[in-house]
Amino acid sequence: MGMRQRLPIISLIARLVLAGVFVTAALPKIQDPVAFGQSIIAYRLIEGDLVGWTALALPWLELICAIGLLMPWLKRASAIWIAGLLLVFITLHASAWARGLDIDCGCFGESDGSGINYSLSILRNTALLAAVSYLIWLDFAQKSPLKLKT
Repeated sequence: MGMRQRLPIISLIARLVLAGVFVTAALPKIQDPVAFGQSIIAYRLIEGDLVGWTALALPWLELICAIGLLMPWLKRASAIWIAGLLLVFITLHASAWARGLDIDCGCFGESDGSGINYSLSILRNTALLAAVSYLIWLDFAQKSPLKLKT
């Protein structure tokens, strides 16, 4: 099997893994937005009503993007949104790490209270960012540029 024939399989695996991770992350936060709000507060970057709105909206965005990765007409937009979210998550973890915060990130809902392993979390999100970047690149590479009629 040539590389050209493997691209759809690799792309499907990447989409399924990313969708699985984001669904797994979204559902517990949707079920308990108050606990997720506490995780957001621990980062010490936003407060007040913005915490509540973020705790309510972010998990739904994650879920919609995860499902969108599996739908042909939404896959590009979903992948771009996921890439943006991953960049934000990497930045948040690096910021909290640099500031010496020992927090539970709330990434996948309630944690065991042991704090976050920042290097592992950043590595995981960087690997996911690489996968979604590949999907975005592949989607743009497979689309031929628009040809203007003269």
